[in-house]
Amino acid sequence: MATRRPGLQRKWKYVFDSLESIIPIYERGSSVISLFRDEQLRGRVVRFAVSRKMLVLDLGSGPGTMSEMVAAAGGRPVLLDASKKMLLAAGQYDRVQGTYENLPFREGSFSSVVAGFSFRDSRDLIAATREVRRALMADGRFAFCDLGKPDSFIKAVMLGYYIRVGVPLIGAVTGGRAGLGFRSLFDTYVLTLSNGALASLLSRYFSQVDVREEMLGGSIVVRCRT
Repeated sequence: MATRRPGLQRKWKYVFDSLESIIPIYERGSSVISLFRDEQLRGRVVRFAVSRKMLVLDLGSGPGTMSEMVAAAGGRPVLLDASKKMLLAAGQYDRVQGTYENLPFREGSFSSVVAGFSFRDSRDLIAATREVRRALMADGRFAFCDLGKPDSFIKAVMLGYYIRVGVPLIGAVTGGRAGLGFRSLFDTYVLTLSNGALASLLSRYFSQVDVREEMLGGSIVVRCRT
């Protein structure tokens, strides 16, 4: 029996449309869902991956929250997102519409690649990881924070219950009917690799991989070196 290739695959369009539907409340709702840890987790990504004057690719940039932190740290962000609507909601940075699996950049274009709560939304996680590695310089860094899936079955079930039941409620309270678009988070959680399996995949492409778990493994900060 063939092993399923990691990533959203056929669910990608559904998740994409759901994210576009919640753009006005995306950041506010995401912050509440992460129990207000989102800024702290993004900060850890930026501190590892960004130095002054670095050219930094913000993968799945959304409205540019991570890129603002990159710029504040002295980096030069380039925003990439599949959604034109998300990019239009971002600031006056360099913006490129594209997908993770086919990055429209030459090999070795960036000193670092960062992502904030978006890498799990790859249509094909293996292809996306390969593309990130290709776009990085020889001594580059790749770092991201994201929803995690604990290796412990009990913890994974507990987190899944929160995402399936609690997240739509938070979305509705935060943004009314539009906030129900956050329900797609459960679909991404079901298809997300466990934290251990993710580390194993990344280790195929990067010489150093460090996966730090937060909130019982429900949030992760990942730091990679080429």
